[in-house]
Amino acid sequence: MKELIEKLRLPDAAGVTGSSIFNVKDFGAKGDNRTSDSDAIQRALDEAGKVQGAAYFPAGIYRCHDLKVHSHTTVLAESLLAYGPNAGAVLSIDNPLADCMLNLSGTYGCHIRGIFLRGNMKASKMQHGILIKNATWSPRENMPVIDEASIWGFSGNGIYLSKVRGFTVRHSIIAHNKGHGIFVNGVNGSVIDNQLSGNDKCGFATEEPCSKVLVTANRVEWNHEYGLKLNGGNAFNVTGNSIDRCHGAGIYADAVNNSAFSGNIINRSGRDASKLLEGQAECCQMLIQSCKGLSVTGNVGWADKDDDRNNIYPISPNYVFWTKDNVDCVVVYNAFYAGYMTTSGNGMRLAKGGDVNFTFENNVGSRQTLFS
Repeated sequence: MKELIEKLRLPDAAGVTGSSIFNVKDFGAKGDNRTSDSDAIQRALDEAGKVQGAAYFPAGIYRCHDLKVHSHTTVLAESLLAYGPNAGAVLSIDNPLADCMLNLSGTYGCHIRGIFLRGNMKASKMQHGILIKNATWSPRENMPVIDEASIWGFSGNGIYLSKVRGFTVRHSIIAHNKGHGIFVNGVNGSVIDNQLSGNDKCGFATEEPCSKVLVTANRVEWNHEYGLKLNGGNAFNVTGNSIDRCHGAGIYADAVNNSAFSGNIINRSGRDASKLLEGQAECCQMLIQSCKGLSVTGNVGWADKDDDRNNIYPISPNYVFWTKDNVDCVVVYNAFYAGYMTTSGNGMRLAKGGDVNFTFENNVGSRQTLFS
């Protein structure tokens, strides 16, 4: 942390003689989990924004909401990631009418690092942990970086990015939010080495237009819709993710063009797909619909049930691949030993019709019989 702070010090030539690090407690924030700290924190953020500096949060629980982050500034805390318990600097939302915790709309070059964000799942309003809701597309890159954050329990999405150019979410835990873990309508992004778990919708979801997004080495588990939901767009590279026990398909791709999915491990998909497109009878590891120019290679996985084997949810999925209305796609060299449950037809692929120039070959797999 000392090295990071040194990097954030501005030279005298910039007209700043002291540190560009602004401790929120110097502005009156208490971090005692009782005091409303929004105004004090905003003053620190405003001062940081004037010099392209950082608002620094010592350990504590800060009750706050709707904090506006300015361009080319950093929200900074000690990086103390933990799955579940609070640690370090925690921002706990304190107003049921707030839009979000951190608002980066209209900004450029913001960096969120090491902070814990905690929401209110019971809020009647959809509230997001980190919000970028731009009115129009910017002609240049917005470039927000969200790094080593822990974002839990919001009534909306953990991270909501709309009309954003250039974004990075990495090394973060985004879990148990009422919406998606990460929702993106944007281009030129990287989602790397995160844990996206137990969200009421998807771990990661997009809407068109969305393109040139790298989704790599994420742990995506137990989300209540799909693991990754790619809904329109192109130039996705989905590589090396571990996707486990989502209610729907581990990967859902609808109208995705010129993209590649490779080297992913997709396990136990279809825990409860009864309310999703494929339904429980046709639950699958990967759903591919209306795609063009998609390459799916080198993925593996298996069928199974919950960790608690007395649970009411079935062994799933019934199929590995569910395909419909695709053009110029290849699904080759995938291996799903014990990867499906159906005894009707070929469990490796449920072809729903309409696929044109679709190559499905050299895929191997078998029915899961260990628990049946």
